Amino acid sequence: MELDWELCRIFYQVARCRNFSRAAAVLFTSQPAVSRAMAALERELGCRLFIRNRRGVELTPEGRLFYQRVAAGGEQLRRGREELEQAVGLQSGSITLAASETALRHWVLPRLERFHALYPGVRLRLFGGTAREAVEELKSGAVDLAVAAVPGGGFRALKETALYGFRDVFVVAPEFGSLRDREMTLAEVMRRPLICHKQGTLTFDFLEGICKARGVDFAPAMEPDTSELVLELARHGLGVGFLPEPSAREALAAGRVVALRLAEAIPPRSISLLEYAGHTLSLAARRLRDMLTEDAQAPDGRGTA
Repeated sequence: MELDWELCRIFYQVARCRNFSRAAAVLFTSQPAVSRAMAALERELGCRLFIRNRRGVELTPEGRLFYQRVAAGGEQLRRGREELEQAVGLQSGSITLAASETALRHWVLPRLERFHALYPGVRLRLFGGTAREAVEELKSGAVDLAVAAVPGGGFRALKETALYGFRDVFVVAPEFGSLRDREMTLAEVMRRPLICHKQGTLTFDFLEGICKARGVDFAPAMEPDTSELVLELARHGLGVGFLPEPSAREALAAGRVVALRLAEAIPPRSISLLEYAGHTLSLAARRLRDMLTEDAQAPDGRGTA
């Protein structure tokens, strides 16, 4: 005769609580109902499972033996439920992610492609824009995760995981290539028309902060929205472009622009994953986070892929 699993479930809680009343509270039932269930289980097993005392109950030798088996079965059921929830969680659900232009192109997209191939049932919602906008989306609670090109640190209440280190570069059109034959100071570069991301972006703030720290005037002539526009304006000879090296790498290799050599190195930045510390993510969001961070590199500024 097969055991009644409901009776085993009640027995498990009584054995853990060592008290019928406390077990009843955990099970959202009454103490008399628990007592009747345990009497029925003892009749079914043909032995006593509990001995009453002033504090509640304790297990008999037979009860301890039975508890070992019931507890093991309960653990197996718990694990089975978790595995099932994980399987279901990766077949449906949704993730919201914010990514800046640089992060999206040079880190996020290939990993999103792989994630979607593995879990096509998970709906991905992507918010693009600047690094600052990505951070603000995260702070507002609109997204689960944010990936952005940032200077590093300075994000209170946010956990930052550096994924990929890079440096920013100053670039000019090929006809000004003679400028790269010598090292230039930051002040010399800033005396030329500067093409930089628009005010309010982290890239703008980053370069402005460097100039202020070194006592150099900072007054961009043009403030386009994207690295692509910075690159195009510089390529057409309209000024010196400042942008992340990964965004300029293809154009530099093809000779469409050339990089200036600075006497003072620009500090490195990183593409980083940002999340709220302690915030509970869904299984799908945790799996995407793992995929985004699994081959993270130290932000050493070399910009190696």
